[in-house]
Amino acid sequence: MYRYDLFISYKREPKDNRLVTPWLRQVLNRIVYWVGQDMGGAPVEVFFDEKSIETGEVWPDYIRGALLAAKCLLPIWSPQYFHSPWCMAEWKSFLMRERLLADGGGPACRLIFPIKFHDGLWFPEEARRIQQLDLSSFTATTPAFWATQRADELDQLIMSATGQLARLISQAPPYAADWPVDLAEAARPPEGVGMERL
Repeated sequence: MYRYDLFISYKREPKDNRLVTPWLRQVLNRIVYWVGQDMGGAPVEVFFDEKSIETGEVWPDYIRGALLAAKCLLPIWSPQYFHSPWCMAEWKSFLMRERLLADGGGPACRLIFPIKFHDGLWFPEEARRIQQLDLSSFTATTPAFWATQRADELDQLIMSATGQLARLISQAPPYAADWPVDLAEAARPPEGVGMERL
């Protein structure tokens, strides 16, 4: 059965150099709040790996389970996103789900609500064809951003877009235990990488 309304797919930054992650957390908090309002005050269940995976979990298995248990994908697109095998596997898994539903003769079903937080010049053609919520002119790496007029404008933009996301969640197809998920490339360690010395 579904456990999550949204699976957040993003390129994780290194722990010692998290410039955009604080901004992303603020944006996600606002999205979740406004989606909840658009769903009549219902709680919105979100898979965000920074908060959802507990110590000791087998990471690839947990990601696979979370993808299966999520109604919709909220990818945060940047040029680095499309270089990450994990991000690509998450996005492609939901693309496969959409195609499977379309090929089944049912109505077209959108399950992906992409957010662009950086110029899409370097996005692959398949991504550029998809309408995105463009937040690139609001992306910031400094905490001071949240005390500016631009932050208010961003909040208004998010609030105006979350009704559409709430509809995608509410119109998600019934759960199926055999949704396609392909993490094979992502879960494979890079060639030539040996044991890390601690």
